[in-house]
Amino acid sequence: MTDELVVHEDDIVAAERMGLLEVTQQRDAMNMGYDLNDPEEAEAYRQAQEVALFVKERIRDINPVRVAIAGLILLLLVGLIASGWYWAIPRDDVEVHTVYMQRGGHLVMTELQNDGSRAIRDVVVQVQFLDSQDVLIQTMKVEVDVVKAHSSLAGDDLEMMILGYTVWDEYTLRISVRYTMFDNSQNLMEVDHVVGSYASEIFVDQVETTTRLF
Repeated sequence: MTDELVVHEDDIVAAERMGLLEVTQQRDAMNMGYDLNDPEEAEAYRQAQEVALFVKERIRDINPVRVAIAGLILLLLVGLIASGWYWAIPRDDVEVHTVYMQRGGHLVMTELQNDGSRAIRDVVVQVQFLDSQDVLIQTMKVEVDVVKAHSSLAGDDLEMMILGYTVWDEYTLRISVRYTMFDNSQNLMEVDHVVGSYASEIFVDQVETTTRLF
């Protein structure tokens, strides 16, 4: 009597499926640079698969609402840092804006802007109008006790009209600013601008800035 080997159909299907899985794993491992025939590399491949599965599960658990809240908190922190620099940290930041125009003469208008976080004291702003030979033609000068933080100084006293001088010549605007900073030190700026070649010009002069963190 001849012995017969009986193989159930389910066993054949399971074996075929296992073979496909092994082939897929082999191909995946080769793409990642692992040799599953090497026990150490096979173990490294297994650990890499576990890490990948862990990362996928964590990503799946991420709540979009929590991400949005975290982003909002980050924006608030950035805003607090920026506002601290702008308002709280002692900072000296002064600019002088001057407009020159030819309007039946020479019109000069000046504005001092205190963009710093502290007031400045004993403020003196002077603008001189000189000819090409450096001879003074006209001047305007303003002295005030205090210019508060994030405010400006302007008005009629910082405007002057020079009449009786041709608009075809070159002239010099000599602008000077002096004041006391928050740390009681003096700050001074003097700058010259040649005008007359154009009917209108705008100048922005930045006084040297100072910031004290401690």
